[in-house]
Amino acid sequence: MSGRVLFAAAILLAVPPSAALAGGNTAAFLKLGSGARATGLGGAYTAVAGDINAVSFNPAGLACLKRSEAGFTRAELVESVSYNSLGYARPAAGGNIAVAVNYLGQSSIEGRGANREVTGSFQASDTAVNLAYARSLTARAGLGLNFKYITSRIADESAAGWAVDAGWQYRTPVKGLGLGFAVQNLGPEMKFLEEGSSLPLTARAGAGYALPCNILLSLDVSREVNERKNVVSFGGEYAVFSSVFLRAGYLNDTAAAGGSGLTGAGALKAGFGFKLRDFSLDYAAAPFGDAGKAQRISLGVRFQ
Repeated sequence: MSGRVLFAAAILLAVPPSAALAGGNTAAFLKLGSGARATGLGGAYTAVAGDINAVSFNPAGLACLKRSEAGFTRAELVESVSYNSLGYARPAAGGNIAVAVNYLGQSSIEGRGANREVTGSFQASDTAVNLAYARSLTARAGLGLNFKYITSRIADESAAGWAVDAGWQYRTPVKGLGLGFAVQNLGPEMKFLEEGSSLPLTARAGAGYALPCNILLSLDVSREVNERKNVVSFGGEYAVFSSVFLRAGYLNDTAAAGGSGLTGAGALKAGFGFKLRDFSLDYAAAPFGDAGKAQRISLGVRFQ
């Protein structure tokens, strides 16, 4: 495979080119999550997730749903790379069940040979199909599980694998204070180009505190096990009115601050949201290193 293809692999797998060459974490697109609200909060969503986007952060958050819900997220990243997420959840089996699909892709990449000659074009993509279930254990605690089937494709090469997420949320006796914990991407290595690479195994702990003055504060501390690093994220949301929300957050990930990854980490994030009856619209933007700005928009609806 040419260097150009390896670089494209790095882009679509959301890792630096050096990591792709060295056989580091694969399927790092799983870190992108879903939902513009979560992005606007800096990704600090482990304790406050309570919608369809909980599938990507902490499946225990699905236990909060009282009705069926559907959501769609569209993100424009770098180098014409786009990210889409579509999910649906409904009450079932004494709790809530959800299905969701996350897709990262680039329609056409120019291929070059060893002498830099154009060899045509190819496509690359990553997909995760999720099946999650959550239920309340007590009046204050909920537990959730998520199984995901993962596929990655670059030109004629492909890889497939699976992983499991598990999460817990707890509403403490302190009014407005919630806690959350999740383990994500627990599964075997994926083989790409006959090289085995670990999934981005992550342990997340978070807290959320709803203040009486219409302000929500959230904090997450994550341990990326295979990369042996800690990531801290925090954010705030202010309800200007009952239907208008302003958000800002920060994700402190120095490894990605230079823009080598696709998570848009290591920078201030901001966004806003609207709610009208059973409909919601959220938007978030974040600097993306030297590549510019990444934007994300989400739509949600709840129904019987």
